[in-house]
Amino acid sequence: MISNTPKITSSLTASQKAELTALKARFNLSLMDMMNTTGKYTAHLDLLALWPETNNLSELYNQLTDLNECLDSFRPFNPSMLKNLNQELDIKYTYESNCIEGNSLTLGETDQVINTGLTIGGKPLVDHLEAINHQEAILYIRDVAKQNIELSIREIQNIHSLVLKGIQDQHAGQFRKQPVFVMQQNGSKHEFPQPFILPKLMEDFFLFFNEKKNTMHPVEMAAHLHQKLVNIHPFIDGNGRTSRLVMNLYLFQHGYPVTVIDSEMSKRKEYYTVLSNYRGVISGGDSEPFQLFVAQKTKESLIEQLNFFSQDGTDEGKEKGFKFFDKVKGLI
Repeated sequence: MISNTPKITSSLTASQKAELTALKARFNLSLMDMMNTTGKYTAHLDLLALWPETNNLSELYNQLTDLNECLDSFRPFNPSMLKNLNQELDIKYTYESNCIEGNSLTLGETDQVINTGLTIGGKPLVDHLEAINHQEAILYIRDVAKQNIELSIREIQNIHSLVLKGIQDQHAGQFRKQPVFVMQQNGSKHEFPQPFILPKLMEDFFLFFNEKKNTMHPVEMAAHLHQKLVNIHPFIDGNGRTSRLVMNLYLFQHGYPVTVIDSEMSKRKEYYTVLSNYRGVISGGDSEPFQLFVAQKTKESLIEQLNFFSQDGTDEGKEKGFKFFDKVKGLI
């Protein structure tokens, strides 16, 4: 999902408008040539030719800033396109995030539960509630971002309350009072911080946030928020979903599209592996693998959305996207 909040941009000059019209015509002809070659009805430019794959975080953050500025050039987005895109992303994000945690609903079933209210025969009630709750949580973080409400302990608890609503109401939005642990693939037990130290860890969490939020790249901060929160594990359950929602709330607040973590087993293992490299919320750990993982996923989302909004052929979209089309003119 993405916000439609207009950003302050300068109006195009007459020459820029003429150039944009010509660039869009070349862009469409280029896509048509691709479709004629492949025999398909869709085509996209290879944006990785301009923003190549890299494992250098500094270079990657520069790419993300550039890609996001290109996406901003399409604001305010076509409302109909935005609505359709957000509906699709809501379902995908809900499905993937819940599936990571063991929810048995398929993508199609998740869509049915959210959009029709029907139940799926043979599937647990809790799986239905998790789908409905996550959808409500997405709408909530979208609203929080729109109102420009800053991240706080209260907002994290509000998100968690939605995640566990009707499932574990007694624990929804409440920091845990008991120890928790997970069994790892190698059979060892990983214990999360003991409950009495949670207030101090959450205080440190926000000290870090407030100290770095004005200087750290937004995608880097979003990854830190997710990584730190899930390792603090402040709740009895729902920590993964809440951490991913907090990450995406921060991305959303800074104009970035949602970053969806894939639930497919190999991708899920990669996610858990890079996440677990930073186990020590007190002693620290190697955060770079997870920073890289999130940045690369965010880059995928930006490219997908640029490919989508660059297709706006309506009158409303005639003067949008100059930065993007100017950037890709070497490819068309």
